[in-house]
Amino acid sequence: MSRPDPGLRIVEVFSSLQGEGLCLGQRQIFVRLAGCALACDYCDQPEAQARSAGERWGFKRLQDEIKKLQAEQRHAAVSWTGGEPLLQLPGLLRMLAWTKDFGLANHLETNGTLVAAFRKAAHLCDTVSADIKLPSSTGKATWSEHLEFLRVAPEKTFVKVVLTKGTADAEWRQTIRLLVEASPDMPLVLQPATARAGIEPIEPERCLRFLRQARAYLKDVRLIPQWHPIWGVR
Repeated sequence: MSRPDPGLRIVEVFSSLQGEGLCLGQRQIFVRLAGCALACDYCDQPEAQARSAGERWGFKRLQDEIKKLQAEQRHAAVSWTGGEPLLQLPGLLRMLAWTKDFGLANHLETNGTLVAAFRKAAHLCDTVSADIKLPSSTGKATWSEHLEFLRVAPEKTFVKVVLTKGTADAEWRQTIRLLVEASPDMPLVLQPATARAGIEPIEPERCLRFLRQARAYLKDVRLIPQWHPIWGVR
């Protein structure tokens, strides 16, 4: 008897260069899933926040699209992004397993708060980009969720923090304390927010000060802006 095909709620699927974090410049297939439990003020994909966004794709349709894109040009990984992919855990697990069998790596982009779901998916992820969501951007403190998440994160996990003009010094110090407690060897990426309507990036001198502060306690700290708008790609 064949397994049911509930599929996934998907906003878009496309080929592009990874424009953030430690896999910068890597050709990936991006699968943007719908739904997010947080609403960051700097979010560059607000159309993906609603659970009802996009449309439901069956697994076969999604697999066929990934096969087609891979046949057109070589990709290193599938980037599961959103929204928050872990909100659609059952379908995500099935596709993560399929992607590995197909011969592509899984790059998971997550807000780093859904610990129970992540425990079930971590072994299928080759790279994890875990965002630390600061209270100044979400209106809520999620430090304990981030700490628990990072404690169970696999080896190839890096932390990304988006910084805006509204990022407070105190919450940056808390971020450093969090990483020292969770894993001081885990790479940390400072990502100044891309300027757009209503969003001002962090001042360069403050960003460099944050970089110096983090490097005093953490092993691998990098400053990497978002490159999609610079390259003119999605």
